[in-house]
Amino acid sequence: SGIEVYDTCPQLVAKIKKFLARGGMTKANLLRAFGNINSNSLGRFLSGKGQDQCASVTYKAAYVFFEKLRIMEGKPKTKSRLKNESEQIGGFSLIKRRAGGWVYCVPGEQLFF
Repeated sequence: SGIEVYDTCPQLVAKIKKFLARGGMTKANLLRAFGNINSNSLGRFLSGKGQDQCASVTYKAAYVFFEKLRIMEGKPKTKSRLKNESEQIGGFSLIKRRAGGWVYCVPGEQLFF
């Protein structure tokens, strides 16, 4: 995708809620600003736990939106953002891992997690 995401899902949920609480923008307007994200996607993302919504289109779209907003407002990166950058080289995963199940591979094939 070319985007490296350095905020966790819970951090972005908090940013979304704080942004909407300051007024001047409705959820519908925010969804359009995110790139016409479906309201169901936003609802699932906001009600998710931990990183379980990392594959949601809302996760990446919200990150890009708030990163552009941070730059536009001239704000520095937060301590948690800097910590995430040092600990999550390449950003957080945008792929949700399935719990349990089997992984099959052919001999000589490498799996990367």
